[in-house]
Amino acid sequence: MLAFSAMFASCDKEEVISETKLPASSQEFIKTHFPNVAVTCVVKETDGVEKDYTVYLANGFDIDFERNGNWDDVDGHINPLPQSVLSLLPAGISEYVSVNFKDYKIVEANKERYGYEIGLNGEIDLKFNGNGGFIGYDD
Repeated sequence: MLAFSAMFASCDKEEVISETKLPASSQEFIKTHFPNVAVTCVVKETDGVEKDYTVYLANGFDIDFERNGNWDDVDGHINPLPQSVLSLLPAGISEYVSVNFKDYKIVEANKERYGYEIGLNGEIDLKFNGNGGFIGYDD
C-alpha cells in the first residue's frame, strides 16, 4: 500500500505557466471579476490526469480553477470578495452573513461537494448547502 501511495505521489507535478495557457473560462473569470488587476503567477498542478490551476493576483487574491476552467476557490485572505464574485453564490449565503455576521465580510468562497464553505474575516468558516442554506460551522 505504501508503494502504491508513493507511486501516485510521484505523479504530482507543478509548473509555472503563462496566463494565456489557462482555460478560456478561467481567463474570462479573471477579466470579469478582477479587471485591471495584474496576474503575478499561474501554477498548473498535474496529478495523474487531473489538472488544476492556482492564479495569484497582485491585489493579494488567489483563485483555484478546476481543469475545465471553472472556479473552485476564491481567497482574498483579509480582503473582501468583490460583489461580482458574491453574486455567483446562492443568495441565501450573503443574506445569512449580512443578518448573522453583519460586522464581518466574506473573504473566501470555496466550492465543496456538499455546497460551499465561506470564510469570513476573523477566521470564521461557515458551511452552506448548494442552495445557500446554512449547515454549520467548519471546525
